[in-house]
Amino acid sequence: MRGQLALLTALQKVDDQLRSLRREQQALPRQLEAPRCAHNEARKELESVQVEIDRNERQQHDLEMELQSTQDALDKVQRKLREVKTNREYSAVLVEIDAGKQQMTCMEDQLLQLMEQAEQKRQAKGVQEQRLRAARDVLQEQGQAVEQASELLNQKILVEREKRRQTAVGLNADLLEVYEKLTAQNDGSVVVHLNDGVCGGCHLKVQPQLISEIRLQESLHTCPHCRLILLWPAECPELEG
Repeated sequence: MRGQLALLTALQKVDDQLRSLRREQQALPRQLEAPRCAHNEARKELESVQVEIDRNERQQHDLEMELQSTQDALDKVQRKLREVKTNREYSAVLVEIDAGKQQMTCMEDQLLQLMEQAEQKRQAKGVQEQRLRAARDVLQEQGQAVEQASELLNQKILVEREKRRQTAVGLNADLLEVYEKLTAQNDGSVVVHLNDGVCGGCHLKVQPQLISEIRLQESLHTCPHCRLILLWPAECPELEG
């Protein structure tokens, strides 16, 4: 029976390692959260800058059209100046020409301001493009690292699964069934050891009679409180501490 209990302990050790490997594998995607967030933020900021550039270009186009229309109207008024016959008409046309020129100057200033803003936006776009490329490179690099780590963990898991299979083969069918049922019901080790008369699972005291029976190591015993498999400390040194 001692040999069976030793196998049970070995099986528990393999399962603990498998759980550890799976947790490590499940945690891998979280390593991509920060670089993915940085990449998405850089992409959104670039898109925002592009929206502003597009808006600026539309404003420039509209203003250029309006400027051309105003210039055409001003040319027409200036031609009319040669046709006036009275001083009153002449003065009125001059006022109209002056107003047109002022309007032209105002629109030209607005256009110049838009052009300056456009240059600033283009520079900002260049910066954001560099930032996006850098974020994409980091994300790709980190993704490759995660993929490699996941593959390595897969290989380790396969090795541990084979160890488990080989260990389980040597176990008594009844013992294995008890162990598997407990494992399915618990998220953690189901093989624990006594420590000064206390269960290593629930940390409650065990009756002296049960302690004596466990010490004999002639049959399988479970804790009356938490129902985990209880072994004598010498049978599971790797669980001590």
